[in-house]
This record gives sequence, structure tokens and C-alpha cells, in this order.
Amino acid sequence: MKTLFTLLALPLSLTTMFTPAESTASTPQPVNEMSRMRDSTNQEASPKDHYSTQDIALLYELGPYKIHVKNHGITFDEQHGEITSPTEYNRLDTEFNFNHIYRITDDSNHSYYFRFGWSSYENDKTYFRNVQWIYNNPPPPSHDFVEYTISIVDIKFNQVGHTTVCTIGDSQTWWNNAQGLRKSINETFDDIVFIGSNTDTFGYPHEGEGGNDASAVLRRIQHIPSADIYTLLLGTNDWKSDPEVVVIKIQKIIDHLFTLNPDATILYLTPLPTTNTTRHAFNAELCDLLTTTFEEYKNCAIVDLRSKMLENEDWATAYFSSDGLHQNVTGVKLMGKLIGEKIQSITMNR
Repeated sequence: MKTLFTLLALPLSLTTMFTPAESTASTPQPVNEMSRMRDSTNQEASPKDHYSTQDIALLYELGPYKIHVKNHGITFDEQHGEITSPTEYNRLDTEFNFNHIYRITDDSNHSYYFRFGWSSYENDKTYFRNVQWIYNNPPPPSHDFVEYTISIVDIKFNQVGHTTVCTIGDSQTWWNNAQGLRKSINETFDDIVFIGSNTDTFGYPHEGEGGNDASAVLRRIQHIPSADIYTLLLGTNDWKSDPEVVVIKIQKIIDHLFTLNPDATILYLTPLPTTNTTRHAFNAELCDLLTTTFEEYKNCAIVDLRSKMLENEDWATAYFSSDGLHQNVTGVKLMGKLIGEKIQSITMNR
């Protein structure tokens, strides 16, 4: 079975996103050429942050696959079996994962590039979800499965800004609609360069991983880079733990971040409300404890997402998906606005 993994990367520069060929400790060598290749795909006027159309590197060729593409989803023919497991984050470098860019090439040598944000195995088929087509250029629609050669590639992603921001957390930081969290922050305040060892489907680095509690972040903390500003959305997955113990773990995370950059600012994003009443009560207690704790830190600030969402009587449907835990698009945009405004305020007062 092929498995899903999370790619590590080194800290980024202020103006460009990392490239896997440069940032991984060892680059796979089964392909003969690692030289830069010029891409012929056209793209309209570039926004502030954009993918290069000329700086593309082939990293690894995965081989031929029969797939069916529809909007933001890809279905693999059943002959390929279970390609991925969304519960595993193996740190390999020759398989499908949430961080790489993939190129699909048809028999006429036409190429298309994508990232994906989730996967599942149903009815003997593997499905990729939250697919984003780079350059807004998906392959032509087809009713049948089409064979493509799939390769892992690296495309330089240019970010323009002066303040490095690292978003740390669990699935509420990166999964499903939260893939757009960094994009939403940028829409409010765009003098930002996001950094981290993971990458969302829009190309922005981050430090979110699904299912993480405070202990899980501590286990992977060595991969978190130095940044000017950190956002920390953490705690809801600790809901079966003693909240006072969770506070101690989050303090350890904060202390480590200040060793990376003593002048950093840490924004604690209060745990979001949820329709699970037990979890909701835990988040409220944790929020109260952490609000008191953060008063002891000079360069920590609270962004009270929880209270802002609860101002809306219909918060559960206004800001959350049907599971009552993960944000819908409106919820992500509200978070992006509040976080962006806070970052803007901090940078203007430095």
C-alpha cells in the first residue's frame, strides 16, 4: 500500500517559498534530470503571491495512473487500489502527500499541476479532495478515466512581504476550508510571508496537522521555524485531558518559540466553539486558564475568535460545517480578518 506523508522543509526566505529540491535533506534520484525546466503554461497577471511559470524542477516520477478529474476532486481507477491513508503522516519523499506539487502529463505531452488537501478510499477507489489546480489550469473534462503520467515536481512560489508568520495548530489551521486560512489573512493584511514545514493547497507554508493536541505539537516542535509572528490555535483536541496539564504543555510550546526568536510575538487564538457540549465546555475552561496565563508573557496576545463567533446566535451554522467542529468558508474568512487585523496592528506599532 502506498502511504501518505508530510514533507519537512527548512525556514523560508522573506520573499520566496521554499522549494523541496533545496530544502529536503536528501532528494530522490530515480529520475535522470533534476535541472530546471521551462514551463509553457500561460497564466494571467500575477497576484502578489504567485507560482513561477519558469522555475519548475522534476523531483520524482511516480508513473502512469488512470484518473478521472472533476472540479476539485480526482478519482483513481480501482486498479490502483488504496493509494493513500489520510490518518498517516509518514515523512517519506517518493509518495503522494499533502505538501508536494504533482504534474500530470497526457499522451500528447500536455501537463497540468495540482496540490491536494485530503484523500479517502471508498468503493475500491482512491479519491483526492480539495484539489487546487496551479495556474487555474485543470485538464479538459472527461467522462471516462484517462491515463496520465504523474510526477512530483517543485514549482517556486513567490511571496512578497516583510513579516514572517507561522500558523501552528491542528486541522482547524489547515484542513478542508481552513486550507484558505492564510489566503484569508493575506486578504486583510498582505505584507506577510508565511513559513512552515507543511504547505496548504494554495501554496502557503504552515505548521498545522490534523488531529494534533498539545503533546503532538511538542513532538514535532523541532520542525517549526523561527518567525516574527506565530499564531497558535491549539487545545480542542485535548478535550479529554486535564485543562491545567494542557496549559503547561502549551507554555512549553511558547517557551520554545521564544528560544527560536526572543523578539517574536505569539498570538494565541482562543479555542473555537463547537456543537459537542463536553468539548465546548472544555474549550471555555481552557480559554479562561490561558487568558490568565498569557498575561504573564510580554510578547503574547490573545485573538479572541471564540467570543467573536459566539456573538452570533446562529454561530453553529454561520461559521461551521455540518460536523460542528471544522469551519465553513465564512468561519475561515472571519478568522482571517481578525488575525490579519491583529498582525497589521502589531507590525504598525513596532
